[in-house]
Amino acid sequence: MKKSSKNISKGVKNKFYETLENYSEATPLLAESHKKKLLSSLDVLTDSKAGVQFLYERIDELVNAGIFTDTMWDDPARLVPTLVGGTLKAGGHNTIVEIISELRIIAVANEKIRYKNFSAGKASTFLEDALVNNLDLIFPGGSEEDRNIEEATRRKVDLLFDFLTEQIPISNIKGRLSTEIELICAQRPVVTDRVLEIIRTVKEEINLDPDNEEDRRLNKYVKAVFAPSEKAGELSPEEYDAYLETAKRKEIIAECEALADTMHKTGLAVAYHAKLLRSVASDGALVKLALGLDNVGKAEYDKHKKFVSELITAVIHPDTARSCFGLSKLLERSLLSHQPVKSGLQRLLGMELDTAIAEHIRISRKNSSLSSTQLLTADCLGILGQPLGVGQGWNPTCQSARGISLWSSHAPGKLLRMIESAAKANSLWMRFEGQIIKSEELGLGLVKELDYNLDAVSVVLVPHLDKIYNEMMRRASNRADDPHKWVNPAMYGHWIPTGFISAYDYLTNSIKNYETFIRTFYITHHPDYNGGNDLAYPNPVGIFLTSSTGKLIGFHAVSILRVRKVKGQVRVYILNPNNEGRQRWQDNMRPTVAGNGERAGESSLPFHQFASRLYAYHYNRSDLNDLKEVSEEEVQKVKELAKTSWGDSYQWMETAGLAL
Repeated sequence: MKKSSKNISKGVKNKFYETLENYSEATPLLAESHKKKLLSSLDVLTDSKAGVQFLYERIDELVNAGIFTDTMWDDPARLVPTLVGGTLKAGGHNTIVEIISELRIIAVANEKIRYKNFSAGKASTFLEDALVNNLDLIFPGGSEEDRNIEEATRRKVDLLFDFLTEQIPISNIKGRLSTEIELICAQRPVVTDRVLEIIRTVKEEINLDPDNEEDRRLNKYVKAVFAPSEKAGELSPEEYDAYLETAKRKEIIAECEALADTMHKTGLAVAYHAKLLRSVASDGALVKLALGLDNVGKAEYDKHKKFVSELITAVIHPDTARSCFGLSKLLERSLLSHQPVKSGLQRLLGMELDTAIAEHIRISRKNSSLSSTQLLTADCLGILGQPLGVGQGWNPTCQSARGISLWSSHAPGKLLRMIESAAKANSLWMRFEGQIIKSEELGLGLVKELDYNLDAVSVVLVPHLDKIYNEMMRRASNRADDPHKWVNPAMYGHWIPTGFISAYDYLTNSIKNYETFIRTFYITHHPDYNGGNDLAYPNPVGIFLTSSTGKLIGFHAVSILRVRKVKGQVRVYILNPNNEGRQRWQDNMRPTVAGNGERAGESSLPFHQFASRLYAYHYNRSDLNDLKEVSEEEVQKVKELAKTSWGDSYQWMETAGLAL
């Protein structure tokens, strides 16, 4: 490949050298104009294998010319591998610069370029993470989104990943793939498309060796999807239908037990599960087996057998197979015995949706032949059964996602009424300080164009919740305190504690009274200081989201779910609605989703590490005690973590005294 530049015309090469030289020597006034000409040259070169190799061989010249200066790609240590795919798919100059950025990171991994704060090892890890998070780009043609990428952009991305996988063969990351699949499944997401795509890719692209431990780990999930029982593994889903019609009861029982076992062990349900459940919908004993219900779930099913059968027949289909698991967990939560839930689902089953809402749901599930009402009701089962499995997709709507999760957990009837209102009228109303806010009267919120890779409940609610939250924030701005103090209770409900404190001063863009802020968090949330009391309800808090190097990315909304001492260490357990609870917050600060007492859907961190990322939280005033009880050593440990990460982006102001 080193001689591949011979395949590039002399004119293309000369244009590159000319535009690179002009950009390198340009005055600040003319730099932008020359950069556009350079990017046009790069556009041509990234359109061929020879061109990509040519650019890699000259990547140091591009870096030295300042191609990344004053852009979000400037410091490679601050880049996030999970964002690579979205930027590559964006098209235009974003795609071109992202390709050049990946070539630079390959060069760092190969020690062709060196950075003080971004080693060859870190570069290799970044590239492996980028591969794991963008399998649809390594093996194109898998998803609807993949097929909708512009052809020119698709070609450039294909060439980049062809080059990247020559540097890091896919077989090198089998261990990472198995861990990735296991930890995604541990979080029990409602939307399982991504992990199913990874598993499908593993099946199609990697030869698994039954004698290899990593391969056995992968094969567990391949079997869960493509052979959840021995018989299912022998038959296609279509053939499985015919088998179920003629199978003896003993065989059906074996299928129910096997499929329920794989569903509960992995959180994954596929077409086989839906077909089996539909075939036994009228047989109570078999339904309970197929859903793998615990004793609570079995008792709940017996109370509502007729309605459960109606739900299965109406909305459980191969297209909505993931809702089999949701239905199982919903029954184990005894939610049908909560009358607002049962009546809410009954209303949804017979509801005619607003035309625009129905179309939005169809956009989110383009390949489904089911009605929008069926898709919405099915995903209601998932959201109600798996409150911690909701995600925000690629949307900046963490506030909306955590609201859906909170209402599913503690006000499922209210959630269903909100869904009904938004779905029927394409409108949602909420009160704020005595006034009604109507979503249909508002302009755009944070979302300018919704990413539809969401569950149907989120597709219906998020646009309205986003606009309402944004309007509440607007009305509460320019006050002498953080607007979340007023907005969170209005948005989420009476569960929110009345006490509130923020370390971030909106008026001065600075950090204020940080030691008092941290002491208050310890006194009100740490079991060693608050009498061992835990939270009664989720606490919506604001954090400074940081990259793997600890650099500030921005504000983010999460919910504290509980605080527990596990393995001799006090940990904070949270809902992180950004679809991935394991994003590294600094070199030695990475939330875990399993192995430290986490329930499905939770992330957790040691208490002091989580405290170091907080900027605002609510608390119960009755929990306040003497702030001096918190040791100075503990406060300084948290403060040091904060100041050496996101804290270097702000001015710090401390006021004498500890009073609130």
